[in-house]
Amino acid sequence: MTKRFFSTHEVARMCHVSPGSVIRWIQQGQINASLTAGGHHRISDVALKELLQTLRIPLPEEFLTDTNGGAKLTASKTVLIVDDDEAIRTMLKLFFKKNLPEVRVEEADEGFMAGWKVRGSVPDLVIVDLLLPGIDGFRICQFIRHSPELKHTKILAITGQGEDKRERILKFGADAFLCKPFELSELQKYAVDLLGLQ
Repeated sequence: MTKRFFSTHEVARMCHVSPGSVIRWIQQGQINASLTAGGHHRISDVALKELLQTLRIPLPEEFLTDTNGGAKLTASKTVLIVDDDEAIRTMLKLFFKKNLPEVRVEEADEGFMAGWKVRGSVPDLVIVDLLLPGIDGFRICQFIRHSPELKHTKILAITGQGEDKRERILKFGADAFLCKPFELSELQKYAVDLLGLQ
């Protein structure tokens, strides 16, 4: 397979930072890069893959290629489950493992950890309970919707507090809402739709 190289702007977009940050990483030796004849930095696919794995960022679709001429493969999707109920987290993890095994699953049991993880992994979907210790689900939704680097992250809110929370959480930025207890067929419908899976 032909080795591919990326500009600082392309790397910045994949890492959700500014091009200046990428240049600083190169200057500090955190990324190996070469210089073109015109003095522009170029980062190899190998170096970029190592960086994305270090930052725990899923590999973008345009970065993943096969060995037969560069046909695109489907990039793995990431879901962050935020719920203080371990039984719910376990049930959701088993659901994804059985029904959508291509999806990478992370979890957090309270709001502060969720905020840290959502910034670190930039998940494609956050499944968040509304009633959490620390920062509740409403504030997590606000945080995601006010973070430019998370503009593509979808939010599925879940709660056992009743249907009366639906309108409020949707106003806070959730894309969908499920009231506990819910059917797994409902969860699958929302997960497939929000993740853009076939």
